[in-house]
Amino acid sequence: MSTYVVSDIHGCAQTFRRLLNVIGLKRIDDVLVIIGDVIDRGPDSRGVIEAIIQMQRDGFDIRPIRGNHEEMLLMAERTGVFEDLATWLENGGEATLKSYGVDHPKNVPVEHLEFLEGLPYYRMTGKYLFVHAGLDFSLDEPLSVAGRTEMLWTRSEKVIPSRIGGRTLLTGHTTKTLDEIRKSLTTKHILTDNGCHLGTGFTDGKGNLVAVNLDAGELIVQPNIDGAWLP
Repeated sequence: MSTYVVSDIHGCAQTFRRLLNVIGLKRIDDVLVIIGDVIDRGPDSRGVIEAIIQMQRDGFDIRPIRGNHEEMLLMAERTGVFEDLATWLENGGEATLKSYGVDHPKNVPVEHLEFLEGLPYYRMTGKYLFVHAGLDFSLDEPLSVAGRTEMLWTRSEKVIPSRIGGRTLLTGHTTKTLDEIRKSLTTKHILTDNGCHLGTGFTDGKGNLVAVNLDAGELIVQPNIDGAWLP
């Protein structure tokens, strides 16, 4: 059994499918944890969600988590407040609407909205804690409802392993170079976001979709084949 971790797919459906082919995920033995931001910026957010839902139906152990981009879409769909919609659109939401061929998140298929609503803010095993952005260790209980904003939005890399049962924290959200991600593999805070949406023309060791194989302690790196996001 192997556990793989991917984050910040950001609508890059072709790249995601290619990465899955490279991994060769096994239906019974393997786990894939997706640490948020499957939508926005890239050209096919709909395709990413469809791929995840279909793999779950086919019996693969896929465990997605909510990111700040999923939260922004849900807020725009729920509240009807123009500012919420505008914030989401400015952060790549327009690409998501285009992938569905609609002009408002309320028109996204109900099945996909329910999928997004059902995403947890974190997941945990005996050795690892998975969350999109990070944790607020100033709270008595970093995993409480009071800490949800930090789970989605923080840029802090602070980790106090004793506060999370000695577990290793895995996050996405903040784009890191491949070297930074590799160096993190032997620490108590493993980084996973290489900025796939930036595209392979980006010259700072970024622009790939990365899977971390937690059991082998190695990276599987798939260059972006969807094209860069141009806001």
